[in-house]
This record gives sequence, C-alpha cells and structure tokens, in this order.
Amino acid sequence: MATSPTWEGIADEQIKENDSLKQFIFPWTVFCTLIVFVFEALYADKKNFETGFIYALINVISFLGAFFFTRTIANSYLKKNHEAIYSKLSIEKIVAHSFTVVFVIKLVTTIIPSLFFLQILNIYTAYIVWEGCRVVFDINEDQRGKMMLLISLSIIFTPSIISRVMHFMLPAF
Repeated sequence: MATSPTWEGIADEQIKENDSLKQFIFPWTVFCTLIVFVFEALYADKKNFETGFIYALINVISFLGAFFFTRTIANSYLKKNHEAIYSKLSIEKIVAHSFTVVFVIKLVTTIIPSLFFLQILNIYTAYIVWEGCRVVFDINEDQRGKMMLLISLSIIFTPSIISRVMHFMLPAF
C-alpha cells in the first residue's frame, strides 16, 4: 500500500535484462492463467476443458503481448525524449511492476465474474506508474505526466484489446 518505499526498493534492486520478466511477469502470468483455466472450465456450459484452455491461452497471449508492447513503447519514448535517463532495466522494472493491479483484478473477476465492475480500479495503475517514474527516473511533473499516460494507458487497455482481437478470431468462443 505504501508505493514510495516499495518503488525505492524496486529501484535499488540490481537486476539483469529480462529479470523482471522472469521473476515477476512470468510467475504472475502463469498463476493468472491457471486460475483462468480452472474457473472458465468450471463456469462453462459445455466443452469445459476446451473452453478453459482457450481462455487460458488468450490470457497468456494478452498479458505477454501487452507487456512487450508497453515495454517497447516506453523504450522508444524514453530513448527519443529523455536520452540522459534512458535505461532499459528501469523501464522494464516500471512496466513489469505496474502490471500488478491488472493481474489482481483479473484474478478477482475470473474467480467471481459478478464483480466485473472492479475493472474501474485499473485506474490505480496510473498512480503506480506516476510514483514509479518519480522514484526511478526523477523527472519533472510535466514529463512524468506524459510518460505516465503513455505507460498506464497501454497497460490498462492493451490486454483487453489483444483479448478482444483473439475472441474475434475465434468465432466459437
């Protein structure tokens, strides 16, 4: 709940490239995917296993696609506009840890689908990115606001867009 001390701890971590992906994104994605598989299979009217598998596969693709897309967008923005503070590791940390809210909301809404209205809490991602940019990059508020909008909107909307495209491509689901 205390974002500043948490971000300071994250910023002080000595990691190599893709460590945030391996130590944070992959475990959360696997856990969410297992929950999606189990509960979509339980809630399915027919073809339980197939339904759970398809929804789990869509979940993996949407989360990993959203992570890589957001990381790429943030890398290109920071490299173009803030060459002095550009760091792939810092961007990866911010993007990876900012997905926490999306993962938790996905878990809750998968287990209890009637709580779909909790999706509005994805807005909290913007605050997490705001604090992360303040602690990790130490940039002024105007530049932090632009970066926060870019990263948080990508984190909030990209998984949903990828998921909808996948559902559109699979007409039986």
